[in-house]
Amino acid sequence: MDKEVFLALLEDSGVNISQALGRFMGNEALFLSFIGKLPEKLQFEPILQALEQEDEEEFYMRVHGLKGMAGNLSIESIHDCAQAILVEFRASKFQNKKKLLSLVEEARRESESLSDLIQQYQKEEKA
Repeated sequence: MDKEVFLALLEDSGVNISQALGRFMGNEALFLSFIGKLPEKLQFEPILQALEQEDEEEFYMRVHGLKGMAGNLSIESIHDCAQAILVEFRASKFQNKKKLLSLVEEARRESESLSDLIQQYQKEEKA
């Protein structure tokens, strides 16, 4: 898959490409370098573990970090999921763990889909 197709697929996956490139001062290669590191950075086990243990500080910091990373890369799909998690958490802490778990799982699905796309592009680029 060529770069233009990849960027279009990223856009379809919830990445605001024009906004992202603006954050990277139009440097497409730099943006692609950063987005290429995303699959290894998206880790949901620590978030799920903090949720299970009801560790407020760890849960908040991990989700807030996810939101920030997604925001910096203009990944609106993941950013919106993380924002929804934080809104629910601020409103009720761990009183509604099922809802928090559902929101975290939604973010994980979005992340896995995006990670798969990035890894496919990287594999084809190396071939």
